[in-house]
Amino acid sequence: MQLDGLATGMDTTAVIDQLVALEQRPIYNYQQEISELEMTKGAWRDVNSRLDKLEDRTTDLKLSSTYNSRSASSSDKDIVTATASNDSNEANYSITVNNVASTQRISGNRLDDSTTAIKDLTGFGSIAAENNIQINGTDITINDSDTLADISNKINDAEAGVNASIVDNHLVLESADTGEKNQIALVDDNDLFNSLGVLQTGDNDNSLSTNLMEVKDADTALGLTGSFQIDVEGGTGSGEIIVDETTTLNDIKSQVDALALGGDLSASVTDEANGYFSLSISSSTAGSDIKLSNTGTENILSDLAFGNRSYQNELQTAEDANIDINGIEGITSSTNTFSEAVDGVTFNINPDAVVNDGIDTASASVSVSKDTGKATDAVKAFVDQYNSVMNFLDGKTDYDEEEEKGAVLQGDSTAMRLQTRLRSLVSSKIKDTGDFKTLSSVGIEIDRDGVMSFDKSKFTEALDQSSEEVMSIFNGESDSDGFDGMAVRMDSYLDQLMQSNTGLIPRRLDFYDTRIDSLNDDIEDVERKVEMTRDRYVEQFAAMETAISEMNQQMSWMQSQLSSLAGSTSMLSSNN
Repeated sequence: MQLDGLATGMDTTAVIDQLVALEQRPIYNYQQEISELEMTKGAWRDVNSRLDKLEDRTTDLKLSSTYNSRSASSSDKDIVTATASNDSNEANYSITVNNVASTQRISGNRLDDSTTAIKDLTGFGSIAAENNIQINGTDITINDSDTLADISNKINDAEAGVNASIVDNHLVLESADTGEKNQIALVDDNDLFNSLGVLQTGDNDNSLSTNLMEVKDADTALGLTGSFQIDVEGGTGSGEIIVDETTTLNDIKSQVDALALGGDLSASVTDEANGYFSLSISSSTAGSDIKLSNTGTENILSDLAFGNRSYQNELQTAEDANIDINGIEGITSSTNTFSEAVDGVTFNINPDAVVNDGIDTASASVSVSKDTGKATDAVKAFVDQYNSVMNFLDGKTDYDEEEEKGAVLQGDSTAMRLQTRLRSLVSSKIKDTGDFKTLSSVGIEIDRDGVMSFDKSKFTEALDQSSEEVMSIFNGESDSDGFDGMAVRMDSYLDQLMQSNTGLIPRRLDFYDTRIDSLNDDIEDVERKVEMTRDRYVEQFAAMETAISEMNQQMSWMQSQLSSLAGSTSMLSSNN
């Protein structure tokens, strides 16, 4: 504890603070320099951010797709829309929609409720305790204690390409995807679906058919991948057939006929016209169910479109979309998207385009043309960002004559060289030949104040005249074109400025960070010295106070002695 002026009466703390303040002056200088460095660093960080955005805009101008883009417009978007790739031809297409793609939807009979075990439902009939069914080749086990809701959930959980739901206590099954090839294939070992009212009962039980298959003919390979086994039950026995990539519909028919299974199993192939065939397997024994089951993990039954056509309630049939393009009839797709009919163009049919499938048709036209909007948008974005960079640099290098104060980068030679280089890159001649040699020739101008402007109509006119030449002004490369386009030059320069670790701006920011760290270290050194100086002053003033206190004590003793001596002398004088 320090007590000021006990001997001298001086405010030694204040004196020490004044002396120490002189020692702290370097700290204030360092802090001022750090503040200025932080401001300069912040300004360059903002420059870097704006240049980074400018580089993004420059990259867009280097892409050929920016100038070769195609757009597809429809005369009636409620019927058809389209998209076009950059390599698609400019053309007009007349589209007639004959049919839209649809899913297959079937339902069972109405049951008493969906929350009671099916074995307890009135009039449901007797079924096995455990029932193995197959939907599109996926095995599902249904117990007699399951409710209709349980059955629906099990089907959905199996992810067999079928969505199950319950509507007014009816089990409704709908194929997950549209198209004839995605019809629902059901295999029922225990007549569960008969009891639910999904499949027909009676004489049709002894026949199983493929849903229509689109193949060239019955002797063309089906194009399967790999070799698979299908187990067949029917008549009075069971057997197996093998299918692979070379198998045809007639091959399957021959294998089934060879099985015979008690002498009454046979198969037939029917040409359904329009490129579609069906395969039927039947037993001559009425009421003898034909069952197929998949062996392995591949859904071959679904690929072959096997399923029982004897549905009690087929609410909606699975159909392919069917359109005519420029008079070419009968172009089909299992979805409402046609991506292979015309190279580079994808047509998307509105599912509601045709009210009565196959009866009412709907027509619209699609036009594929050059999309100059993408190029003009890209150039406009570049112009705006260029001006943003230059305006920012103008503000940071400005000098306010009234206040006689410069902005944070005023006098910074790097900033001034940056502005000069950017202006040169966009204003200098790019090539020596052709109709378009500079940016100004395609509508991009720089005024006397360095502000860039964009004449959209002039640019669009140049694109219509020669999109390839306009494109080369931006993305030409010396190796192939004999010159570098503006975007190529600009991108190269910006890369030099901003490349991590080696770019001019990152190195400058690193310099500021290093200098600031060094100044903070200097401040810590000064603070340590200041504290040492303060401690020394405290000790010195304390020693002074002690010395003066001792001198005061000696003086008091001497005064006391002198007073005593004077009293003795007075007494001697009076006695005489």
